[in-house]
Amino acid sequence: MMSENETEVEIIERRSGHDGFFRVGILTLKHRTFDGIMSPVLTREVFERGNAAAVLPYDPRSDSVLLIRQLLIGAHLAGRPNRPLQVIAGMVEAGETGQDVAAREAVEEAGCEIGRIERAHAFLPSPGGSSEFVETFVAEADLSSAGGRFGLAEEHEDIRAEVLPAAAAIACLDEGEIEAGPAVVLLAYFARNHDRIRRSWLGGPQAPGR
Repeated sequence: MMSENETEVEIIERRSGHDGFFRVGILTLKHRTFDGIMSPVLTREVFERGNAAAVLPYDPRSDSVLLIRQLLIGAHLAGRPNRPLQVIAGMVEAGETGQDVAAREAVEEAGCEIGRIERAHAFLPSPGGSSEFVETFVAEADLSSAGGRFGLAEEHEDIRAEVLPAAAAIACLDEGEIEAGPAVVLLAYFARNHDRIRRSWLGGPQAPGR
């Protein structure tokens, strides 16, 4: 018996509306309603982006985090700041785990090697129209010499990595300066778990930064 969290769905037809770097699927379907009957035949378009992973590098010794900036064309079209503070993120390729992606993208987007890693929240950014599923992580890193310009030339990436005190990054979230979804989710998790993570990764009582 299905729970309140899901219902029966019958996919009648699935066809492609667009197949490029991203895909759009067009689905004809029916689903069981809260009344217990099947709905009329519906058509829904779904942005099939794939799964992704995001990571927040954290240095417990200096109590600092690493965030990045790059052009986000979606933010630009939404009339929002188009190079906002955000977290490192990338798409999950075949054979990869979310942790694999976190480690790979940390190097590609910020020249940052990560160590211990803690899974934070996983979420669906826009489940009404997209199948994308995002895993997020907080990862230990030495940020003493981090920061600068990064990105893959073949992908025309223009990324700047910035190191901020943990308290400053959390304040940016609280003040509404963080708008990119993965960064909002990760920093909210980090804010609630900051003291615990720092104590754990320092291996004892909270210690001063370097």
